[in-house]
Amino acid sequence: MLLAAHPAAAASLTRITGFGTNPTNLNMYLYVPDRVAARPALLVLVHYCSGSASAIFNGNGHDYVTAADRYGYIIVVPEATRSGSCFDVSTPAA
Repeated sequence: MLLAAHPAAAASLTRITGFGTNPTNLNMYLYVPDRVAARPALLVLVHYCSGSASAIFNGNGHDYVTAADRYGYIIVVPEATRSGSCFDVSTPAA
């Protein structure tokens, strides 16, 4: 029987669910480059008010993605889901 070779999946921004207590209902995304360093750094890339994970990932933060591909670090991109897409920085729940 012949097995068809599947092309390697290109690295992409992947939504992570069920990651623990989440009182402010954030979304979380993860970017793992195709080649990860032996002991990779972790970068948290936070979007601006009214922004989104994909907007920062594909926009102003794209240089960090390019660097992750080059140096093999992992990027976590949280995403605010409240009105205005701003992170809650003032309530006890946050």
